[in-house]
Amino acid sequence: MKIWIFNHYAAPPDCAAGTRHYEIGRALTAAGHEVTVFASSFSHFSRREERLAPGERTATRTIDGVRFLWVRTPPYLSNGYRRVLNMLAYTVRVLPAQRRLDRPDVIVGSSVHPAAVLAAWLTARRRRARFVVEVRDLWPQTLIDMGALRPNGLPARLLRLAESFSYRRASAVICLLPGATGYLEARGVPRDRIHYVPNGISDRPGPDGTGERALPDLPEAGGGAAELIDRIRRLRKDGFLTAGYIGSHGPANGIATVVEAAAELHTRGGPRVAVVLVGDGQEKAACRRLADRQGLDNVLFWPPVPKQAVPAVLAELDVTLFCLRDVAVFKYGLSSNKLFDYLASGKPVLFASNAPGSPVRASGGGVCVPPESPPAMADALAALAAMSGSERERMGELGRRWVYRHHGMTALAGAFLTAVSEPSESRPVTDARA
Repeated sequence: MKIWIFNHYAAPPDCAAGTRHYEIGRALTAAGHEVTVFASSFSHFSRREERLAPGERTATRTIDGVRFLWVRTPPYLSNGYRRVLNMLAYTVRVLPAQRRLDRPDVIVGSSVHPAAVLAAWLTARRRRARFVVEVRDLWPQTLIDMGALRPNGLPARLLRLAESFSYRRASAVICLLPGATGYLEARGVPRDRIHYVPNGISDRPGPDGTGERALPDLPEAGGGAAELIDRIRRLRKDGFLTAGYIGSHGPANGIATVVEAAAELHTRGGPRVAVVLVGDGQEKAACRRLADRQGLDNVLFWPPVPKQAVPAVLAELDVTLFCLRDVAVFKYGLSSNKLFDYLASGKPVLFASNAPGSPVRASGGGVCVPPESPPAMADALAALAAMSGSERERMGELGRRWVYRHHGMTALAGAFLTAVSEPSESRPVTDARA
């Protein structure tokens, strides 16, 4: 089957970005299918042009069997009007870019933003292909619950119309959130069209024949990962428990809570805990200022590292940190790439969120505390620091075994294929190790 995926922010693992469709595509191409991912050449994570040379408007590259087609979109630095122009440019420029390719069987529009879904629908209509919606973020519900839109304002009403329009025309709707079925049904999607396909982790064979991922050659991976690992090792040598967060520093992530927890530990003078915050986003500068005002020497800020270097960085930490603000939209659950990476690392996860269906709670692979509570996070970090290394290892191993059992990408790619296929077209996705 020929599958096209329209995901503005998709990327292979050579940069700091989401690799869901690369991983799914890699498994599907190994089973004999053809997968093309249409993405922007401008990185939302680095805020840089990463794929096109000056003067190029598009570029195509096949990576591990997955064909990426990148289109040029204008740069931006923040969530202002220039980012909106970037989204619209993706929609406008991806439409002519697909014309030189053979007709696909199915086109998936991934709703990191609704303009990508619109582009997928227009292309599917012109190319007489099936149209599938993948719901990653609930537009506009996420923006309403975050306080960025008024529920009855014109932008929210227009986004609701676009949402309903795409759902009505989709042959299937893939959702990443475990509790989103009721939300989708309330918007008119029949239950038999809804397919739950969460994020997961690569279960490609490791050097010992297991599903564990091999650590990359760090100088080759680049992005400052080798220097970061050296800093973490020095902190541990100095007697610190190292607790790390790798991901976006955005409004929903609650990074300020982590900094405030580090300040509380610093004030208490208790166990030596160092917090390592890796990534970027619009809240990072404010968190830096907060740490500076508190005079904290136990918080290390670091720029994003490539996705392929993340396992090596996680391997050096004692504890991983996952935090979210207490926002209503998380009642539908979550499907975070970084959370599955944390569990796969075999390190305990300190999970600060009220989202239901927590993999940390289900696996026993860490400690759960309420969101936006620096004292609770500080207490949990102190308790983890008081554990022996072997106790933390046993806890982390529970999470590692659970995530490979329930979120291996080969099985998830099979579920994705079922969602996008007609009954007669679905072909099993088999593990490359078989």
